[in-house]
Amino acid sequence: MRNQPYGFTVRGLKHVVTSWLVRAVAWVVRHVPARWLPAIGSVTARVLALLTRKRQQLAEHNIRMALEEDISDESVREIRLRCLRNAVMTMMELLRLPITSRQELIESVSVSGLEHLDGALSEGRGVLAITAHFGNWELCGARIVAGGYPMTAVARDAAHSGTARTINSARESVGLSVIQRGDTREMLRVLRRNGILAILPDQHVVDGVLVNFMGRPAMTATGPVRLAMKTGCRIVPAFCSRAADDSLHVELEAPLELMATGDAEADISANTQLMNDAIGASIRKRPEQWLWLHNRWKISSGGGPQTR
Repeated sequence: MRNQPYGFTVRGLKHVVTSWLVRAVAWVVRHVPARWLPAIGSVTARVLALLTRKRQQLAEHNIRMALEEDISDESVREIRLRCLRNAVMTMMELLRLPITSRQELIESVSVSGLEHLDGALSEGRGVLAITAHFGNWELCGARIVAGGYPMTAVARDAAHSGTARTINSARESVGLSVIQRGDTREMLRVLRRNGILAILPDQHVVDGVLVNFMGRPAMTATGPVRLAMKTGCRIVPAFCSRAADDSLHVELEAPLELMATGDAEADISANTQLMNDAIGASIRKRPEQWLWLHNRWKISSGGGPQTR
């Protein structure tokens, strides 16, 4: 491949354009009334659906394979479009956080199940809050922090540093700390301080364990389970769902009851399956709110579209 002058590459150009686009969206959503966001989200989602046809095909394939095989084409299309709109709304609501007050967060995002979080924290070994790219996963953590609970989120930065700075500064504007996926030492520090560590283990990984995710084999990260088994912390599932009127609700569930048979590898596999089951149960309740656009089942033998 011929070297490009001045270090120019198509990928580099895409990153720069994406960075400027994210900044532009951030400026817009911080300067328009909040009541405009639903309409903007709907229009943007329909435009993106036309511009990302391969990704939309992947989403439809995932929906059919993970849900009922005889699901109607109309239902698949509706789930796909609502999923895309939810992702757009989530990004806009995240980028609006720097101008969102703590009181606004508390009033606009309801919470249930805090007794599960309080009970887990009372044990003094920290809490792993597992969630998914579901509903508004970004405001899930922001709302918990607004309620007075210090939280650190584990996230993978966007490919371009400018985009990563814009997104992380929005998260940090409400007091949500962010650390990188590979920073195990800092994760342990958070848990040993009896803090809350938020992780989204619902995406494909190369190094993990092969367990079922919504009935199909999927490579799944074992990090959350390994951390819990090492530290004795509790794993509390937490999901922020979106209602038809775009109001949000965070639901904290009872801690997972992890297996401890003495066979470490078997326990890791069994407990990772428990984690997947908790995530899958929420997705089945509201399938239109999960990010079907991601290629979660890359190793599936069922065939179908494959995209990076």
